[in-house]
Amino acid sequence: MSKLILCKGKLSKNPYYIVGLGMNIYSIEELCYYFVKDAYILDNDIMDLGLCDFIADELELTEIAEALRSLILRGASLGQFVTSLLEMTGYLEEEELFSIKQVLVDNASLSFAMKRKKRADNLLEAKKFTRAIDEYRYMLNRMKKSEDPEMYSLILHNTGVAYARLFMYDKASYYFKEATALNDDKEILIHYLQSLRMTMKKDAYERFVLRMGYPDSIIRETEERLSLARSEKSDSEYAKEIEEIRELRSDGHISEYYNRIDETFVKWKLEYRDRMIARSAR
Repeated sequence: MSKLILCKGKLSKNPYYIVGLGMNIYSIEELCYYFVKDAYILDNDIMDLGLCDFIADELELTEIAEALRSLILRGASLGQFVTSLLEMTGYLEEEELFSIKQVLVDNASLSFAMKRKKRADNLLEAKKFTRAIDEYRYMLNRMKKSEDPEMYSLILHNTGVAYARLFMYDKASYYFKEATALNDDKEILIHYLQSLRMTMKKDAYERFVLRMGYPDSIIRETEERLSLARSEKSDSEYAKEIEEIRELRSDGHISEYYNRIDETFVKWKLEYRDRMIARSAR
């Protein structure tokens, strides 16, 4: 098949949602694009008959859909599935296709935990914090600390990072603390102290770090980073709301603090949804 297939495929009004990528797909071009872009985190979850139905019914690319369906039913590998799609659509040049095949081969040798962590890290980097948290917690619920303490600690740490990005510093500090018990990395400890500082009054925090006997250099660096973050306030529409939420916590208005977090997060999600609707209408 030639690249003309890409031109013939319809733009669907009803997207197909790929859970592993956290993406809605509207066209065969998008599907190929994300398979290439996220090749290193793909797993067998994408080999779904529902995807074949979408390609046939919504995109009206029956020949491609049937070929992919046949691969799934025959028990083909993930590499065969992805590269067959890319070959049938002519999405990549031969050299590029070879590179993707190599990525898929390398990925096949990764452990379950490493694949899932890469997926979660990708969601975290894309600022899809709640989905990243779901992925990290999925791994934590299925791993034992003793299997790979370092990997487990990094998953704990990144879960804390995701919660911190949502201003949920209590939960963030919990995961950072758990990570410090398994990993003595300085960055993890600093993140733990930063999250504590965001949830504690200054005098209580100072008593805590003194009692715990943390190195002065770590305490100073934590304060320096917090000061730098405060001095680099964004001029975006969200900055004022974030600062107001922080002040509620600092002033001891705990109940109002959590209510405001929930209200703000819901509002931002609705604003995001409205922007997506407006974008799709263009």
